[in-house]
Amino acid sequence: MIYTLENEFLTVKISDLGAELKSCVLKADGCEYLWQGDPTYWRGTSPWLFPICSNLFEGQFTYRGKTYRMSQHGFARKQVFAVSEQSSTSLTFTLAPNEETRSCYPFEFLFSVKYELVGMQLNCRLLVENRGEDLMYATVGGHPGFNVPLSREGEYADYYLEFSEPCSPDYVVFTEEFCDSGKRLPYPLEGGERLWLSHDLFRVDGIFLSGMSKSVTLKSDKAAHSVTVSYGDAPYVGFWSSQNDGPYVCVEPWYGMASQDGVLPIEQKCNMFRLLPGTEKCVELSILFQ
Repeated sequence: MIYTLENEFLTVKISDLGAELKSCVLKADGCEYLWQGDPTYWRGTSPWLFPICSNLFEGQFTYRGKTYRMSQHGFARKQVFAVSEQSSTSLTFTLAPNEETRSCYPFEFLFSVKYELVGMQLNCRLLVENRGEDLMYATVGGHPGFNVPLSREGEYADYYLEFSEPCSPDYVVFTEEFCDSGKRLPYPLEGGERLWLSHDLFRVDGIFLSGMSKSVTLKSDKAAHSVTVSYGDAPYVGFWSSQNDGPYVCVEPWYGMASQDGVLPIEQKCNMFRLLPGTEKCVELSILFQ
C-alpha cells in the first residue's frame, strides 16, 4: 500500500513494503527528485537496510553454534511494515519479528521508521529496539536514489556531490568477494569538498567513504534543483549507480559495513550496534529538496 505525506511544497509517497520512499515531487514545477525504479537499471528507489548493511561472507553468519543465511542489506526492504502513527505530514512504520525473519535472524526486535515532512525537508528517524533477553547485534543504513539529471536539466557529468565542508575522507577497500578488507586509502576531493559524477565511477561497484563531513549535496551549476542528504554521525557514506549507465545516483549513509572475510559469529561482525535487553538505538537522517 502507498501512503502520502503532503504540505504546501512537496508531495511524498511511501510504500509499506520496506517502509520505502517512492516519490518526492515539488508542487511548484512537478520536479520528481526520487529515482522511480526501473529493472533495466535498478528496481529499488530508497530501501532501508536492516539488520545489516552490504554483504555477509558467503551470505552467512553463526550464532550460538547455528549457521544463518541472510541476503545483502538484510530483510527489512522485503518486509511489509505496519503503520503505527499517521498524520498529513508524519508517518511511522514498524516491523516486528515473524517466521521469515526468525529463520535468518534469531533476535527479538522492533524496527521503526518515522517520516516527518517539514517545509522542504523530509526527516527520517530510525529506531532499533532490543525486545529480547539477549545482547542483540544490528545496524542500519539508507539507500535513497535520486534522478540525474534533475528535471532533465543538464547531463549526468554536469552533476557533482558537494560536502558541507572541506574534508579528507578515506576510501573503503573491498575484497574480491565485496567484503571489508579493513584497508582504507585516501580519497582526495576537488577542493576538499567536491566529487564529480561520471558513469565510470560505478563500473565495478559503489564508492564508500569514511571521515567525511555531516552532509552532502547533489547539484549542478546548470540546474535549478538540488538535494542535500544530512546523516549526522554515520561513519560511512556511499555513492552508487548501476554499471550500465543508470540515470540516477544513490547517496547511502551507513552505520554498518560489509563483513570481513570468513563466515563469522555475529558477535565478531564489524560495525554492529550492540544493544542490551530493553535498550534502543536511534538514528536520524534528513533530505532537503531544493
